[in-house]
Amino acid sequence: MYFAAREQARIGVPIRVMTITPKLRSWFWATTLLWMAIGNGVVLWKSRVQMGQGYGDFANFYTAGVLVRRGLGAELYNPPDQWKVQQEFASEVKIRRGPMRYMRPPFEALFFSVFAAWPYATALLLWTGLKLALLSMIPFVVVRGRFWKESFPPWATVLLVLGTFPEFMDLLMGQDATLLAFLFAISFWQLATERDTAAGVTLGLALFKFQLVIPFVVILLIAGRKRVLPGFAMSACAVLALSAGLVGWRGLLEYPAYLLALNQATGVGIKPELQMTLRGVLTLFVGRLPYPGRIHWVLAPVALGAIVYAGLIWRKAGDRFLAEGFGLAAIVAIVTSYYSYDYDLLLLIVPLLAMRTRPDEAPKADRVTRYLEAAGLLLLLLTPVYWFTRVQLHAECLMTLPLLALGFALARRLSRAGAGVDAQGRALVADGSG
Repeated sequence: MYFAAREQARIGVPIRVMTITPKLRSWFWATTLLWMAIGNGVVLWKSRVQMGQGYGDFANFYTAGVLVRRGLGAELYNPPDQWKVQQEFASEVKIRRGPMRYMRPPFEALFFSVFAAWPYATALLLWTGLKLALLSMIPFVVVRGRFWKESFPPWATVLLVLGTFPEFMDLLMGQDATLLAFLFAISFWQLATERDTAAGVTLGLALFKFQLVIPFVVILLIAGRKRVLPGFAMSACAVLALSAGLVGWRGLLEYPAYLLALNQATGVGIKPELQMTLRGVLTLFVGRLPYPGRIHWVLAPVALGAIVYAGLIWRKAGDRFLAEGFGLAAIVAIVTSYYSYDYDLLLLIVPLLAMRTRPDEAPKADRVTRYLEAAGLLLLLLTPVYWFTRVQLHAECLMTLPLLALGFALARRLSRAGAGVDAQGRALVADGSG
């Protein structure tokens, strides 16, 4: 083929070169994700018995719901009571010698008390059905009234998301990442429609993962969306009051110490090396140290600097780049968090969908930015990469690196947009003075 091409070139016959069009690239990714979704579905089906026996993380949510339903909210973080409840529905689980600890704030247990009205397997099925329903609504919430660039309809993205590893782990473990992503999708729509106070209320309801929500809200405030604060404060006070009503003010004040004790304990499943955070990467190379240690003193200024920088460049770029700013804020919140797992990356579905609604005449990214985005997304979307880092390397924290690559790409987009705004401002000033 090579020599034939050379001969054609010598005699002047034009050579037809196949180009990869955006439409072809889009369908390639759609096909790849669809096949991975089928593979994930097969694994979930084969794991259905173990899931129904209580092997997943939903066991601790269900335990909290049962305790609240029995009027034992004050014992929500009491290991003996947790173990007693789990022995009622998860006695066949062989890998635990103690309770799977409930780690969320108290108010979320009130939500799961609704599911505790059914047997565990039925509750898990209902919870999974609710999450799939919420997932199916996210594209319509984000894309609503906006230009959609892809050749396939927005609803088809739900099937493609099922092919991602974060969604697979969320379903397998019975986690609440889909609920968090849905609340973030609503807040994005509210921010896009200038309903900042309502967005603050929605983000306050997402405080069951406060380690992600609080830095995200701080970035929003630095970026100039200050009307978020009143709504967030009202919502935060409401969930705080609910939490105090469940466990008492003393139990609420002891909650941070409970989390720190779990971080220092062994055998409770908290491994920084499996988390998508800078803490996980540093732990992998430096070693696990007790709190407080060298890692924590390094992480604090890095996290603070990243939060401030993300807010400032988003503010400079302006509200026109809401999708990029939202995505960068989510990534910074994840990588600087103390706890963040693979299923938390499901948050990125919101800015990624929003970025596909940008019209074709939008400013183009430079080559370095495009390469960073392509490399980051390639690794983050391929399920086999997660399995390799998780099973072979026992270091899923390495997936933080492509996440950082995507974050740097979004930061470059915002920085270039901010530079363009400055240039336009200088031009207007020059025209006015002339």
